[in-house]
Amino acid sequence: MESQRLRRGATSLGHGAARFVLWAPSFRDIEIERVRVLGENVNRGQPLAMTLADDGAHWVAEGSIDAPAAYYEYVVDARVRSTNRAYRARVSDPYAREVFRDFRSVLRADDKPHVFAPFARPALRDLVVYELHVFNFTAEDPRVSGLIRGTYAGVREKLPHLLDLGINAVELMPVFDYSDPWHVGVRWNYITACHLLAPHRSYASRVEHARAEFIELVEACHARGVAVIIDAVFNQVSRRFSYARIYDPDHDPRQAPDVRNNPILGDFGGTDPNPGSEPYRNKDWGGCDLDYEKPAAMEFVRDAMSVWFNELGVDGMRFDHTLGFYRWKDQTIGAGAVAAAAREVGGEGSYRVAEHFSNDANELEMLKDSAFNSQWSKGFYYAVDDALHHRGLAHLESRMDPRRQGFPDEKPPTVFLDNHDDERLSNRGGRPWWRLQPPTIALFTHPGVPMIYMGAEYAEDDHTRFENGLPREFNPLDWEMTEAAGPLLRLHRAMGFLRRRLAVLRTPGFVPIWRHEGEHVLIYGRGEAEPLCIVALNFDDAAQTVRVPVPGPDATWYEFLFNLTFTSRDGEMRFTDANGATWDRMLVPGSYAHIYCREKVWTDAEWDELLARDRT
Repeated sequence: MESQRLRRGATSLGHGAARFVLWAPSFRDIEIERVRVLGENVNRGQPLAMTLADDGAHWVAEGSIDAPAAYYEYVVDARVRSTNRAYRARVSDPYAREVFRDFRSVLRADDKPHVFAPFARPALRDLVVYELHVFNFTAEDPRVSGLIRGTYAGVREKLPHLLDLGINAVELMPVFDYSDPWHVGVRWNYITACHLLAPHRSYASRVEHARAEFIELVEACHARGVAVIIDAVFNQVSRRFSYARIYDPDHDPRQAPDVRNNPILGDFGGTDPNPGSEPYRNKDWGGCDLDYEKPAAMEFVRDAMSVWFNELGVDGMRFDHTLGFYRWKDQTIGAGAVAAAAREVGGEGSYRVAEHFSNDANELEMLKDSAFNSQWSKGFYYAVDDALHHRGLAHLESRMDPRRQGFPDEKPPTVFLDNHDDERLSNRGGRPWWRLQPPTIALFTHPGVPMIYMGAEYAEDDHTRFENGLPREFNPLDWEMTEAAGPLLRLHRAMGFLRRRLAVLRTPGFVPIWRHEGEHVLIYGRGEAEPLCIVALNFDDAAQTVRVPVPGPDATWYEFLFNLTFTSRDGEMRFTDANGATWDRMLVPGSYAHIYCREKVWTDAEWDELLARDRT
């Protein structure tokens, strides 16, 4: 919702008129003396003087827009009070909704709020999330038109592929505009954001209409039942951020800015008492901190969230590096306050995901105390590595049970095999490709929120990091794919289908059943004391014959991956073959699984379409 105070930034008033509002108060040793608007197609090319409002903080001017689009910036004259030194800063609008390639801000004469079509956000527990980088996702996809590869429109073109996997939420790596000539080319944009209210123009196929194209992507996703989550970076901003430049007389983007006299930036670190967090508590990764000790920082972030939720239509945010700006047990400042504001601005049904990785006790306390309703949980990621490398199954069994770890039922963890920060599972033990099958099945049958990192569905194996550990930011997916593409894509489609159809997979209930450590087979149930689904995961390359215990009464069970019928008797799974012989030990294929369901939620025709080609 918009604040009752002046709407910051530039606004079209219709009939060629416009209002410009820059929040730039004098602060400590810095006196702001004069502000003007300079721009192409603004006020017939003449500087437009701004007047300081009664609150002593906002500079306001009304003028004309002389063309369909105006390109403007602010010229700020300031003085250092203690030395009487005068200086000038020429900056873009920090509240700009669009940005031009030369760092100027854009205002359109016909600027009107977009009215979104109604959309019912899926429940958090119903999500299957796909994390992607807008450029790298389609930049080299031969199936996408060359005119829109690497763009919002390219993502829109790939929606049928995502829907086929059972995806109902896309998580976009940062799309805040950086428009920073010091950082050219494709960037991840975690440390270079200069315009936190503008969609990144370099990801638009029509570079002058990035905002409109982003809205088109959101509308296209919503029309297909897909929610949109953005990666929100609110710990740090670029050194070229306008408020870094206004309040630093000697500003040099190659150096950290002087923030001693800055009303919005400063040194703000997290205070997690976990000793392992110490290297990350006050890290700005080469940018500069938003300082939540200063009320203006929270106001700015709240304004940014309002734009993304209300003007751009997103459904949730994954908050980057919350460890760096979370104050222990204090929800009134830093990350805790940001989460509370996101809930208020985006609504109770918005997705508010914290980047807290390890699932240690401190981080769970953060989740339980705060308005975040999920967190990235790397414990599952580590446990899968242990299972793949035959270091035991107890770790994975534990990480498959969020309740046992302390997660509230209403705040499920977001779990993943890959993510943008780490090397792919394909390069961490997932070769040959079929070794990826048990982890994939574990991901889709986890009680948390499964997230797929782009390319994992066909075993993309291009390295995500350089040898020195830095990320390969320019790293387009290889859509020529690998030999795994056929069967692994089918498995993802099948598991996405099963998660949609089988309601128990979207509940918090988990039943640990048995660990066959010698055979590398983990057996668990989904549901409560008497599970409605039982999974037998085989992490061994060879087929294994094992007993499958079954809690509860004797019953008929339907196995999904092979479309066979089983029965449970005397607490064990049994199979009767075509010759009438009954077996009390199950043969689980190597690097694969059995998934036994109490209810057959698929038809034979659907199964043929999903998995029949895998019988060979």
